[in-house]
Amino acid sequence: MKFGIGQPLKRIEDNRLLTGNAVYTDDISFINQSYLYILRSPHASAKIININISDALKEKGLIKIISSKEIDDLSIKEMRTTFLVKNRDGKEMTDTPRHILAKEYVRYVGDPILAIVAETLSSAQNIAEKIIIDFEELDCVSNISTAIKKDSPLVRENLSNNICFDWELGNKEDTRKALEEATHNISISLVNNRLVPNPMECRSTIGIYNDIEDEYTLYCSSQGVHSLKKKLSNILNTSEEKINVITKDVGGGFGMKIFNYPEYVLSLVASKIVKRPVKWVASRTESFLSDIHGRDHLSKATIGIDGNYKFKGLLVETYANMGAYMSDFAVFIPTYAGTGMLTGCYDIEVAYANVKGVYTNTGPTDAYRGAGRPEAAYLIERLVDKSAMELGISPIKIREINLISKSQMPYKTALGHTYDSGDFVKNLKDAINIAEYKTFDQRKVISYKKGYLRGIGISTYIEACGGGGPEFATVSIGKNGDITVKIGTQSNGQGHETSYAQIVSEILDIDISTIQVMQGNSKEIEKGSGTGGSRSTPVGGSALKVATENLLKKIKELLSIKYNVEIKNIKYKNGLFYFDDKKFNLAETLSKLSDKGETLEAKGSWAPQQGSFTYPNGTHICELEIDKENGKVNILSYVVVDDFGKVINPMLLEGQVHGGIVQGIGQALFEETIYDEHGQLLSGSFMDYAIPRASDVPNIKFSFNEVLCKNNLLGVKGAGEAGAIGAPPAVINAICNALCVNHIDMPAKPEKIWKCIKNKN
Repeated sequence: MKFGIGQPLKRIEDNRLLTGNAVYTDDISFINQSYLYILRSPHASAKIININISDALKEKGLIKIISSKEIDDLSIKEMRTTFLVKNRDGKEMTDTPRHILAKEYVRYVGDPILAIVAETLSSAQNIAEKIIIDFEELDCVSNISTAIKKDSPLVRENLSNNICFDWELGNKEDTRKALEEATHNISISLVNNRLVPNPMECRSTIGIYNDIEDEYTLYCSSQGVHSLKKKLSNILNTSEEKINVITKDVGGGFGMKIFNYPEYVLSLVASKIVKRPVKWVASRTESFLSDIHGRDHLSKATIGIDGNYKFKGLLVETYANMGAYMSDFAVFIPTYAGTGMLTGCYDIEVAYANVKGVYTNTGPTDAYRGAGRPEAAYLIERLVDKSAMELGISPIKIREINLISKSQMPYKTALGHTYDSGDFVKNLKDAINIAEYKTFDQRKVISYKKGYLRGIGISTYIEACGGGGPEFATVSIGKNGDITVKIGTQSNGQGHETSYAQIVSEILDIDISTIQVMQGNSKEIEKGSGTGGSRSTPVGGSALKVATENLLKKIKELLSIKYNVEIKNIKYKNGLFYFDDKKFNLAETLSKLSDKGETLEAKGSWAPQQGSFTYPNGTHICELEIDKENGKVNILSYVVVDDFGKVINPMLLEGQVHGGIVQGIGQALFEETIYDEHGQLLSGSFMDYAIPRASDVPNIKFSFNEVLCKNNLLGVKGAGEAGAIGAPPAVINAICNALCVNHIDMPAKPEKIWKCIKNKN
């Protein structure tokens, strides 16, 4: 098949995305549309004493000012997290719901207080300036270290401390015993820095309420319309049938567009109140304040190593910043999603981890590209490199000794995952060869003569992804023989329309140009679990394979009945059905079998088995130079060898990995979300928050080892997050190698590196 599975086909979407013909939420407008502006808290922690709107009511263009009272009058429920855990003592963690609009207290800078609906956005902003709110400012905590102190101010006035959960995984007793018996104990303490996702397209929404039908329609930039629909129906106290969520093109998501946000509820509620469409579009500064952030962990880990450099046990303690409110999957990310992967690609007999969630007066955190797995990979890979340095063994050798071998597959880890497939040793060897690791010392001498420090860093990674709920697909033949695919995932720029079309093209043996993929409409597409956790191709693609094969099966059955021919005698090849002396293409088949000649369709679904994931894995090698005079890092070479199982489209795959690596480099070198002691966000714009430029990233050398996954129908392994998992430890390991230090925290900005150089001298 010319454009089937395995072909490096350019994105079908590019024709619209690159010519300005994409349709994002902000491109959509309606007749009689009004505009929503959110008045947010200027304080990180305060009690609302009084709100005076008298001057604001006199302003032109005002339609309505909505407060928590109007929300309560409509019986709108609070927002709740979707995932809770049990504490170590066996008790359930405390659930702390979030009001749509603040009532008595505000808990972080950016907390929504009032919703202003006006004729224009500028008039709504002007009206907000006329509102006077009296606050009683309270003490706040803006970081984990302060929040966990016994005398720390409370983020939640109804709790006794700022610990929202205290969770564990693994065998504590056996792990401590392994460490006691080990020849060496190596420890590391590190920071996994807070990140702002910053997709190119800021969040936006249009809420429309139909009072005749009592129905809501929400246009928004999401990663899955069905999950959002379910959450909204609960909050709005209405049935799911009364809500339609529509997502058009999405300009990046990275996890933060999975979640429900107060603004989505407010646009719908506002539309119901004012009886007009209501549009809200975040500014970039507003996005910094109100979007869900990622990471923000403090961890300490100890690994026990025997006299032959074999890993024996791993003990980890992590504090995870939840922010002021628990977002949808906030609790899941540092617990099951991240902690379960702490042993990485290594054969470690026993492990134990304790994770404490911490409230602070900062924006909420949740899943961000990799969602817990980058945190886990960074910790174990930094610990492995530190161990190699302290024990005087090569970072390659210590990995070769401890990597899980191919012959050990399937391999059950000490923390409960069962790796189905992979060849970690081959990934490492291939990456070493491509990176010309053996001649690194020669290049290091050359750099030193020029006044630069040169370093090389290795990281191996593995992640668990491609899980979650079932996915659903419908494949139909139109009257011209064109194929329409309806599926419950949502592209955020990954190229779903292309990869899905390639799967269908392969099975139906037809030209890819005849295939159209539809996503993002909860009424037109019956079910779906959405995109996130690198699940679209493993789960959505498997559902699509089932649906497409069901279509062929259905057609053969119908042809068998109509023409009185045995099914086994009906053949299908090159887009044609053959039997007896007859030969029909898809359009002709439709006309023969459908009374109206309109459509012929079949459905399919597929769900991962409980606890079953795909386990993409690989090796990253980063080589860089550091200017001794100013601490600036220049990445010279980057090599990655990945195992993504069966590759659907190598070009799209490289694009995904490339983007992930760039974001990983951003975390390692540039990105830092900073709150001051008063809870004010100091890095709330691109003037103060740096992300990588093209000049910061070298050409990346890609290589794939295809070891087929056994946990889905296509043999694929999720790929959307992998680059962001392997990159941070590879970069920091390279910096530590160049500086000859055992650790430096992310982000390794020039000033931090320069101070490190000067202190050594």
